[in-house]
Amino acid sequence: MTTTTRKPAATALDELIEQVVGNLAAFQHHHAAGLLTGERAALAEARRDLAVAETAVDYHRNVLMTLASGTHPVDAALLDRIRRTVRGLDDAVAARDKRQAQAATALETLKAAAPEPAPADTELTAHDLALLLSLAGGGTLRENLHTHRVSVRTTQGRLVDYAAFQRLRHHGLVTLDTTRPPIVGQPVALTDAGRSAITGSRRPSPPPAAPAHGAGAWPTASRSR
Repeated sequence: MTTTTRKPAATALDELIEQVVGNLAAFQHHHAAGLLTGERAALAEARRDLAVAETAVDYHRNVLMTLASGTHPVDAALLDRIRRTVRGLDDAVAARDKRQAQAATALETLKAAAPEPAPADTELTAHDLALLLSLAGGGTLRENLHTHRVSVRTTQGRLVDYAAFQRLRHHGLVTLDTTRPPIVGQPVALTDAGRSAITGSRRPSPPPAAPAHGAGAWPTASRSR
């Protein structure tokens, strides 16, 4: 059975949010699966609430349009329904504006908590470098359909510690293709920074500096006498 990721309801902030988190459908799926934490989870919740508020505004607006379409007799009952619908629309707009402000704040908080720069070669542990080497040929992040546990495996089938993988991703050393749902499998690859970290760790040590001439050492002639 093929599992598809449902496209979330649209909001006014979707374009700005997608610039930060990537594919919105995958972002929503990760939140539902409990894979998001901290600022990303807060943004996902704020965006979900905003989408619900946007839906409420659309509902009351559509009802008002139907009532004013000319298909109903103009009488006291119709006028009463229109007044109640306008009040409902006004409340829905106020709630929408409040949710939109909360989502905008959550987005700015996430942007302010940008990942730290990739660590220098000297800051990478031997375990980090071993994981980067194992992922040099690629890998896959997959979520179990029944247990919802997430695992990362290399193309050779080696299981990668998920917390360590998150650390590498946090530092921009590996990428994850979130355009595909994790149940199907999301490809993992090294970034240019990740490959540079590997090649940097393999650089030969510089040759030792020539020893300085000690006292009484015979100097090398610089020119013929």
